[in-house]
Amino acid sequence: MANTDAEGRLVLGDALAWADATLDPDVLLDVATLTGAASLGLGKQHAALYATDPRLAGAIETAAAESGEPVWSMPLVEDYADAVRSTVADLRHVPIDPKQGGGSITAALFLREFVGARTWAHLDIAGPARSTADKHEVTEGATGFGARLLLRYLAALR
Repeated sequence: MANTDAEGRLVLGDALAWADATLDPDVLLDVATLTGAASLGLGKQHAALYATDPRLAGAIETAAAESGEPVWSMPLVEDYADAVRSTVADLRHVPIDPKQGGGSITAALFLREFVGARTWAHLDIAGPARSTADKHEVTEGATGFGARLLLRYLAALR
């Protein structure tokens, strides 16, 4: 393993591949505290949103605005896809070059490899997953970020 602090994306990749193969969903949507890079770029208030379909991204952005759980749409930069290729396996869970940058993007590109042709979105909630102080309805500690957003998203599907 190239980075033992990035083991969660290996488990999440397995879960996404299993869901794709076994459940046959219309959409795959995952929420994870995947990278510190997302919180470095976006701070503690916004989750990074990666999506393979602009309509899904728009629906999630609408649900985010309505739920008070803000997201920032991020690009799946194809030029970075080679960063997760490996010489000894199909993929690497972290780029070979630690100076590559775009850690949240390359992590999302890694996960995308496990969803097949499914419409997919990933919320990297590393920043807003924990609060250091009480603020409005969020108390200090784990925030449950994404729960209200997902409920809004699902309610809009009816």
